[in-house]
Amino acid sequence: MNNLNLHVPFKTILFTLLSLGIIYALYSIYPILILLLLAVIFALAIEPLVLKISSIKYNKKHKVSRSLAVIVSFLFVLSVLISAFLFIIPEIIHQLPKLIETVQETLEIYSKQYNFSLQIPNLSQYSERAVSLSLSLFSNIFSLLTFILLSVYVSLDLEKIKLFFHKIIPSGHKSLYDKALHDFEHSIGLWVKGQLILMLVIGSMSTLVLYLLGNPYYLPLGILAGILEIIPIIGPLISTLFAVLISYSLNGQTAGVITLVSFYGIQVLENNLIVPKVMEKVSGFSPILILLAFLIFTNFLGLVGAILAVPILMFANILVKYFVLKK
Repeated sequence: MNNLNLHVPFKTILFTLLSLGIIYALYSIYPILILLLLAVIFALAIEPLVLKISSIKYNKKHKVSRSLAVIVSFLFVLSVLISAFLFIIPEIIHQLPKLIETVQETLEIYSKQYNFSLQIPNLSQYSERAVSLSLSLFSNIFSLLTFILLSVYVSLDLEKIKLFFHKIIPSGHKSLYDKALHDFEHSIGLWVKGQLILMLVIGSMSTLVLYLLGNPYYLPLGILAGILEIIPIIGPLISTLFAVLISYSLNGQTAGVITLVSFYGIQVLENNLIVPKVMEKVSGFSPILILLAFLIFTNFLGLVGAILAVPILMFANILVKYFVLKK
């Protein structure tokens, strides 16, 4: 029998060990990397506002500095978020326990009426706990300040960061890098803007419809419809089911049918008028593709994965477009 001598070059072993070490190091600090990635996406999302403010001239000669434009942009965004928290969240917290109890009672009635076994936990005992957990999330000042400061620093040094990567890119790929970066930055900004407009429009319309129908939980259900708008297909379906279920349990079959027809009308208006107008300049993806990305990244990263699903999909699309198909 011939002896087989397997010779592995030392460079290959060293490269493999270094690669494994880098992967392990990245895995060890992945929460920090995720926070940094969120900060970069947030900075890119408000970059159009920063550029708009920095283009303003005063004394007919001088423009607003980038530092001032970044500070003003962040203060504006934070003031909007804080205002929403102060004026909307307390009302939701007030209505949430009653809404949970109503959902529980309705599910119990259906399980008895249609004779099927449904293990329903006592949701009402968790309502106050859920509220306290939500408040504790916002009270984690350190994490919130870290994210804000990191986003501010990324925004302040965004031009330097792009210039740094431009310098280390091989000379033959610099033009592709510039085009890919421009496309990614432009796509992120438009997508965030479009999604916010859609969430605001759908949330406002749903809230108004439920208010006119006399639903006492119009605010949390309307905001839920706006938030779930970010999830294609499934999101609007879930918000519609919740609204119909609550309307039916409170005011009977007629109210449930009217709510269903109203929400269906909102979706028809959205798909045929609102979405084409809002997203006409956004090179979006198929709803099925977005849904798959949402499910995959949510499975691995939870809520953060839901936020990062579309930006990562955009990044992968641009990489394939410029650095794979170009070859």
